[in-house]
Amino acid sequence: MAKDDYQFLRTKFLKAFANLPQKVKSEEVIAVVDDNPYTWVAATIEVKSGSETGRKILKILKKLGLL
Repeated sequence: MAKDDYQFLRTKFLKAFANLPQKVKSEEVIAVVDDNPYTWVAATIEVKSGSETGRKILKILKKLGLL
């Protein structure tokens, strides 16, 4: 993923996260990466850290049309 594309998706993700109710953030699984489920909160940690898992999560959400 190109750096510009990553930054764009990261920004969209963080804006979406900020507008969610707390219950959704902590309970809803939004992606499964390498057989591990990620809630919004867990995904946010990965995305903010810039990890490979965070990049995979952003790719999945883009493919699903959520970003």
